[in-house]
Amino acid sequence: MNNLNQSENWYVCSLVVQAKPAKLAQVKADILAIPHTEIHAENAREGKLVVTIESDRQLALADRIDDVKEINGVIVVSLIANYLDEQ
Repeated sequence: MNNLNQSENWYVCSLVVQAKPAKLAQVKADILAIPHTEIHAENAREGKLVVTIESDRQLALADRIDDVKEINGVIVVSLIANYLDEQ
C-alpha cells in the first residue's frame, strides 16, 4: 500500500463522507483520485461512504480531508478516528 522508509511515522484517519446519492459515483472517483485514499464501505441509497486516508505527514491528512470536502456532491465529512503509527 505504501513505500515508506521504516524510520518514518505513518498517519491514518477514517472519515464518514455524506454525499448526494445522485452524485455518488463521481464523488467516489474523485475520492479515489486523492493519494493514499481508500473507500471501505458505502450505502449508495443514503450516499454515505467510509473512507481512510493515509500519509507520512500529519498536515497532509488535513489537506486531503479538505480536498474531500471540496468535491462536488459532498455534503459533509466527519472525522471518525485519527491514528499515528510511530516507527
